Amino acid sequence: MSGEPCVYGRWRSAAGAAAIVACALGPMPALAMHEAPPGTPVPPSRHIGFGGFLESPDSSRNVDSGLGANYVYGGSMGLKRAWELRLFGGTRETGLAGRTDFYQYGGGGDLFQYFGNTSAGHPFVLLGAGGILNDVDPDDLDGTSAYLSAGVGWRGAPLKGWGIRMRYEVRATYDTFDSGQTDLLAGVTLEIPAERTRIVIQEKLVEVEKIVEVIKEVPAAPPPDHDADGIADAIDTCPDTVAGASVEADGCVRKAQVVALPNIEFAYEKAELTGDGRETLGQVVRFMNDQPEITLDVWGHTDSKGADLYNLRLSQKRAAAVEQFLIESGIAAARLKSAGFGETRPLADNETEEGRERNRRVELNIRASRAAGG
Repeated sequence: MSGEPCVYGRWRSAAGAAAIVACALGPMPALAMHEAPPGTPVPPSRHIGFGGFLESPDSSRNVDSGLGANYVYGGSMGLKRAWELRLFGGTRETGLAGRTDFYQYGGGGDLFQYFGNTSAGHPFVLLGAGGILNDVDPDDLDGTSAYLSAGVGWRGAPLKGWGIRMRYEVRATYDTFDSGQTDLLAGVTLEIPAERTRIVIQEKLVEVEKIVEVIKEVPAAPPPDHDADGIADAIDTCPDTVAGASVEADGCVRKAQVVALPNIEFAYEKAELTGDGRETLGQVVRFMNDQPEITLDVWGHTDSKGADLYNLRLSQKRAAAVEQFLIESGIAAARLKSAGFGETRPLADNETEEGRERNRRVELNIRASRAAGG
């Protein structure tokens, strides 16, 4: 065919039908075929259709024009191909007064090849074959014949939600009647999905497991601090500071201050230190050995239970007992003094057990220290 135009005139043999088919298929390479994009809906498997056509009959039929209707039933063969069964009927105008029109009835099958994105409007080509009953004048010339057809067309986009399409086509039909006739038809067909269901684009959701490596920084363990004064042992010049004392950057006490020792235990209503009380005072001994320049007062306090004078004397005796323990532990007596204040210097309300417990205490009044850096 080599790009030459198709000329439809009078065809008198089966070779004419072959030429028609070749002519229709000749332009096919110029139509690029594309795979349907992801998410394209699968077309309905079956459809029906109704339509009409105008006909330009072969000149040998001696008629002016033709008009007809067709009914189709078909189905898809994937996204790019389809088949149809076709029933049609038409009339041919003779244009002669007193002469009856000619009629034609037939049925056959068509095969379609689609191009482009089938979820939208797209072109197609078709090939068909079938049988025809020709009703002519005079009646003794009536007869049946076989036909071959080939055509091209455009298939519109589906109506959203219903899948209904308009189809436009031009086809050439070779009819073997009366030594062969070639007719041209231009038609339109309304395709209706037989299932009458909406076409829905379905998207497949795929779960993707994502493994995330989390690197968590674990804070390094704090350096050892034996006396819990906030200065690491590695740089603590005075590693046995008494609990609660305020220290300088080197870990030593440099300023005068009062430190409470609430956990010094005595025998009930006596000035005798218990074993736990002596153990607690061991830290005070180590503290004073670390810093021999330190001097201090030992102050005793009681809660408000009991007589004032009794409490005063009890506090004095308990302060003296602490002083004596320190002396016996090797601390010079010149560095120590003791005094008792009874219930006169409470830290908390004596009306509650918690308050009274806080008020029963021994305090260290640190009176002197060496100069910073000394």
